[in-house]
Amino acid sequence: MALGAAAIVLLAACSKSDVGPWKEEVKLSNGQVIVVERYETFELRQPIGDPGSAFIEDASFKFILPSELRSIPELVMRYRPVVLDYDSAGNQWFAIGVNDRACSAFREGHMDSTGRVNQHPNFEFRLIDGEWREVEIGPERLGLSANLLIQRTTIDQFDVLPLAEKSRVDSDNGLPRQFRSIQPHIGC
Repeated sequence: MALGAAAIVLLAACSKSDVGPWKEEVKLSNGQVIVVERYETFELRQPIGDPGSAFIEDASFKFILPSELRSIPELVMRYRPVVLDYDSAGNQWFAIGVNDRACSAFREGHMDSTGRVNQHPNFEFRLIDGEWREVEIGPERLGLSANLLIQRTTIDQFDVLPLAEKSRVDSDNGLPRQFRSIQPHIGC
């Protein structure tokens, strides 16, 4: 009987949820402001008596404005997107996502020997020969500030989410550091 009660307590409800699509302004490192359309699908986990957590399953981007960017193919990644930019030195678009499951990445071999530090929390995608490819993140990306919306609380209030609103909602001090800028590792 005690084992059965324990099993019931450990039960977790898992479901899928989605957010979007929404459009947001994105300020590139060269100062240009573009508009992208985003959509995200989450896996929701809610153990009984727990507020739960949401992990990105898929995040997608479509380039909307300026119109000449519409020919760039849609990007789909399974990480929380934090940076989308154009590298003029390398003449390439790139995007960086953070693994939402960074502190449970033992199977991927990303944890240090103590099991408390994820040494590979970020994933970079580059537009190469007309398609998005996952590549090893370059050291020049470390320290980049996020330019994509993290907290989606007000996306339904705007046709295109302006930079000022993104700055306002993402200025919350409770937002994890790995979502604010590209970190070389994440302590767990």
